[in-house]
Amino acid sequence: MTVETISLVDKHAQFSEAWSPKRIARVDNYEVKLAKAVGSFDWHKHDDEDELFLVTQGILHIEIEGQDTIVLGPGEICVIPKGVRHHPIAMTDEVHLMLFEREGVVNTGDNTSSDLTQTIEDL
Repeated sequence: MTVETISLVDKHAQFSEAWSPKRIARVDNYEVKLAKAVGSFDWHKHDDEDELFLVTQGILHIEIEGQDTIVLGPGEICVIPKGVRHHPIAMTDEVHLMLFEREGVVNTGDNTSSDLTQTIEDL
């Protein structure tokens, strides 16, 4: 097995689609994914999984049901607990994200009929 460095900048440069996560690594039964955010995502929740957001470029707001909006800038993370409805919004032209989620998580959670529901592709 070869151990290698993964450049988030290089991997983000390999795709342009917004809100379409790409898997770049696996950690046990978790997946490390990259996404680009443009505009706003759908309101949704994940019933059985927490979701970690790390912003590497831009400013992301995450509206949380029943709570003040979370504001994330480069180098900041937020964990959305399972069952919490949330609504990510890119506040800059394009936001680069790294997501850390349990394997099999659908990006739109309980809103699986959304136009933004994506299957995960490997980079």
